[in-house]
Amino acid sequence: MKVTVIGCGSIGRRHLTGLTQLSKELGIDEVRGLDTNPERRDRVRKDIPSALVFDSLESAVTGVDVIFMCAPTSLHIPIYKEFSQFGDYHLFFEKPLSHTIEGCEQMLFDQKRKGKHTAVGYMLHHHPVLLKLKSLLESKKLGRVLSVRAESGFYLPLWHPWEDYRDFYMSWKTGGGGALLDLSHDINYLQWLFGDVNEVSGYVGTISDLEISSDDLALGILNFSSGVMGQVQLDLLQFEESRYCKVIGTEGVAVADIIKNTLRYNTKDNHEWVEEKIEVDFDKIYHIQYKNVMNVFSGNDGYIVPGDAAYATMEVIEAIRRSQSYSTKVKLPLYD
Repeated sequence: MKVTVIGCGSIGRRHLTGLTQLSKELGIDEVRGLDTNPERRDRVRKDIPSALVFDSLESAVTGVDVIFMCAPTSLHIPIYKEFSQFGDYHLFFEKPLSHTIEGCEQMLFDQKRKGKHTAVGYMLHHHPVLLKLKSLLESKKLGRVLSVRAESGFYLPLWHPWEDYRDFYMSWKTGGGGALLDLSHDINYLQWLFGDVNEVSGYVGTISDLEISSDDLALGILNFSSGVMGQVQLDLLQFEESRYCKVIGTEGVAVADIIKNTLRYNTKDNHEWVEEKIEVDFDKIYHIQYKNVMNVFSGNDGYIVPGDAAYATMEVIEAIRRSQSYSTKVKLPLYD
């Protein structure tokens, strides 16, 4: 199979590196990269010499089987529409699907009509800490889950310390940046762990003095169909990174900390916290993701976050925006 990575920024280079390193194991014959920025193309040529680098979309995608979409979020659907005229491809989107929900459903319908897979890079499904939490939930040690709170907080100027944060697409509303979109991992994994969301209320806006046009704070209250009540806070404001999920059940409480790489819990019968330190290798997480994605794209068994699951996350994102705009709760699904 031949693979093209569109966008050679930090995440694009990560994928180019991983795909070339595992190319033999993954059954990949050729890895290509595309970027309109000559400095980024030169960096790929220097750091990943086995990858072929292009500045033309048509040249980059002609004859390939798989496209990894790593362009800024606001360009996902426009670029998809453009390269669709050159062929049919299995698609991997860096999360989220797009900066708005518009166009996502049609894209997913088109992919299914073509018999092609769509996967989305919500790689926390492979994170050992969340996998341990999932196992704990399935063991019923916490009893019936009543509520869950997820928080993900970073300080935007420290995210890419090698560049001025004002030049980073995360700062631009028009580029599809901001806390709600880029930290939507945490919305998605809550749906993975606790099921469908049927009602949302929330806030999204910019409250800091950062020189950005994107949002730096998103808050959501999520009512799950299972009866679980959820809270989520996503922000670009915290000088010390924070990312955790706290679950409260009828029989116990658990906290999965993705920064400290720990899972701790107690129960009604034993108030002493049980804590486990978990080994985490992010390169391994990405490699597991590549193996699963390429297996599915090749017609074999594998685990992916499919486009439909990512679309459900886009619905929650859109519902938080609508709740903010209209000061009301929003029912899901948005479109029956």
